Amino acid sequence: MTSMSQVIILFRLQKIDTQRDQIASRLAEIQNLLNSNQIIQHAQEILAQAEQSLQTTHQSLKAIEDTVQTQRNKLEQNEGALYGGKIHIPKELQDLQNEVASLKKHLSTLEDQQFEVMMALEQSEADHNSALELMHSAQAQFAQQKASLLGEQMTLTKELNRLDAERQATVAPVSPENLKIYEHLRLQKHGVAIASLSDDACDACGATLTPAEKQIARSPSQIFICPSCGRILYAG
Repeated sequence: MTSMSQVIILFRLQKIDTQRDQIASRLAEIQNLLNSNQIIQHAQEILAQAEQSLQTTHQSLKAIEDTVQTQRNKLEQNEGALYGGKIHIPKELQDLQNEVASLKKHLSTLEDQQFEVMMALEQSEADHNSALELMHSAQAQFAQQKASLLGEQMTLTKELNRLDAERQATVAPVSPENLKIYEHLRLQKHGVAIASLSDDACDACGATLTPAEKQIARSPSQIFICPSCGRILYAG
């Protein structure tokens, strides 16, 4: 088999390998998408924040309710003492009246705070419900995306298997020496080991060949390497 025939085969082999590379890249991307679950992870983060906020607000409300109840109990005791008729000393009565007034004022402030926390709890509950809805939506969206990705994965895997079989049949006639050159160049040249020769110029780098180089490139008896980019030239 002539070297020109080898170049033709290698050129066909490169087309197969390019398709295989593209499929392998997409399969890796699909696997990453299946593993990452970014849609659900984002929704989980929002839900976790909403749950934490809801829990914190519940605790705040419980604390302010306990404080309000303690203040009411204290106020009730003082009012009982004030109006119970057991204290007759004017100064003690005045002091107790002042304390009752102070307790009422502080209770009013606490009740305002309690109302604010209740409003915050209502907002936290609404945010939590929204986060739950987002999670359910994300799960449904990911399930749909996953089904699509798995379908694409199956199709691409079948195509890759077909190309593997085609590559095995295509590479069989290539000499070990030429295959070694080809594989080495694929690694060096980002998967493009062979460039076409169009209008007496290399398609990969655009370098124009001299008449002597063109003659060698078109010769059926040897492989010609582009003097500019170092790829095998395929004259067509």
